[in-house]
Amino acid sequence: MDEIELIKQKLNIVDLIQEYLPLKKSGVNFKANCPFHTEKTPSFMVSPERQIWHCFGGCQKGGDIFKFLMEKEGLEFKDALEILAKKAGVSLKRKKTGKKDFRDRLFEANLKAQELFGYILNKHPLGKNALDYLKKRGLKKESIEKFGIGYAPNSWDTLTKFLLKRGFSISEIINSGLGVASKDFCYDRFRARITFPLIDQKDRLIGFSGRVLYPQEPKYINTPQTPIFDKSSYLFGINLSKNEIRNKKEAILVEGEMDMIMSYQEGVQNIVATKGTALTEGQLELLKKYTETINLCFDMDLAGDSAARRGIEIADRLGLDIKVTTIADEKDAAELNRNNSDAWKKAVQDAAPIYDYYLHSTAKRFNLKNPSDFKKVAQELIPVWAKITDDFVREHYIQKLAAFLKIEEKLLRQLVNKQRKFDGKISFIKISASAGKKDDGIKSGKTRREMLEEYLIALLLHIPEDHNFVPSFPETLFLEERWKQIYVMLVLYLDSIFFKMASFNINEFVSTLPKDLAQEVDRLYLTELDSKLADKKDWQKEFETVITELKKSLIRASLERLTLEIKNAQEFGKIESLEKLNRRFRDLSVKLKNL
Repeated sequence: MDEIELIKQKLNIVDLIQEYLPLKKSGVNFKANCPFHTEKTPSFMVSPERQIWHCFGGCQKGGDIFKFLMEKEGLEFKDALEILAKKAGVSLKRKKTGKKDFRDRLFEANLKAQELFGYILNKHPLGKNALDYLKKRGLKKESIEKFGIGYAPNSWDTLTKFLLKRGFSISEIINSGLGVASKDFCYDRFRARITFPLIDQKDRLIGFSGRVLYPQEPKYINTPQTPIFDKSSYLFGINLSKNEIRNKKEAILVEGEMDMIMSYQEGVQNIVATKGTALTEGQLELLKKYTETINLCFDMDLAGDSAARRGIEIADRLGLDIKVTTIADEKDAAELNRNNSDAWKKAVQDAAPIYDYYLHSTAKRFNLKNPSDFKKVAQELIPVWAKITDDFVREHYIQKLAAFLKIEEKLLRQLVNKQRKFDGKISFIKISASAGKKDDGIKSGKTRREMLEEYLIALLLHIPEDHNFVPSFPETLFLEERWKQIYVMLVLYLDSIFFKMASFNINEFVSTLPKDLAQEVDRLYLTELDSKLADKKDWQKEFETVITELKKSLIRASLERLTLEIKNAQEFGKIESLEKLNRRFRDLSVKLKNL
């Protein structure tokens, strides 16, 4: 057991937090008013079983015993480690070997891999097509060298053999993410792909991203989670751009490596690539070390993307100023830089504040003269406005939105404030306030469907102790991929303990999950449910009600699609198709009525 785990074992998170604020028992957890933002209704939850805490209110912060002390006292991790070690009576050893040596070997394996990939791209016939492709995309020789771009040949073991000859073991090749374990050996993860070295802010090569040369799926693959690589805390190009970000006091965020490299090549160098629109707290905290302003430029409408919106909420909560760069007529930032770098520079310069961008986005997508569209604008923007943490900024945009919607500021302010009062306590009654109506999403910035899916997972994480239960509904009932994955793994776990007649153990279950899913499970496990759900009969009734509502939601969505298809068939005189569609519509309507 390492020092960190030993400290966690010796100290109780409840005891530590109670040194700073009073905690009140709430089921198996404890709750209090959050110490990191002002609130009247307790939304700060602590789990003694998981030894974690999370705020379901305005700040949404969370973590373990170390994170709490760091947040409360403004400490770096090493300082929090020393304080808690002393409190736990644990002597810290300054190790020069062991884990550090193991990590160093992984860094070295990556460096050797880059040497091979770079050689093949620039000096071997196998890399000629890849090199031609990069030049066709507009990359100059200097950029290829600066970013260490290479090519992994279409071979199962070229890299593996190369590393074995240089003294690396199979386990080191696998642990670095360069190899994938097979029955008796391992094979190369990166094959027939252009390789982009992933280098962190400390100039350490921690992994690779591989892009296909010819159309196939997946277009990109990345080094998986390893002892030296955590995708959720990484930004491509940060090693080269961090000083320019600090100088320009702004970080431009794009999605892909090529977008970042082409911009850097053409002179806009305060830029990083996020590898997706779902910004994480780790990525944003990394940027906050260098700037207070981020400028988002993604190849999609951020206002309509829930993953992007969650990242934007985190950025606002961290106190970052957020802007959005939009580009027209070009596919992405890489193409714009190749065809007209001056236009790219102007687009970056003309970036709009994020909430102005939201207004502009809805103006393009909705017709305010249409009552249903008017309602959709309010449903989309009120939850967003409610999450603006700065009072002055929120008030400014309430005024702008009121003018945009042509309604009284007072009414809009009431709606926004009503949303802000919603706490983290979930019950089906709250979610079902609009039962039988269209998803309104007013309460949490999420649709009713999304809230129900989260609530169902939360219920399954709180099965009453005397209820030996394994759910049997198909994972397709969930639309959100992460809930599907958690549900499948939860069913496997519940099934494994069913025959042992063992109780659900949250720590045991979380240990089976990858890090990103474990964080979601921890958050939902800390969710405060209605106290009556501790009773087996009440819990079962609640579970069945939520299942029914989710099934109804799926059927309603199918009926809406069928309505459009029927209208289309009528307009174009497709009689045979129309009969089938009407029959399907009637069958689904009956099914919905019988649920």
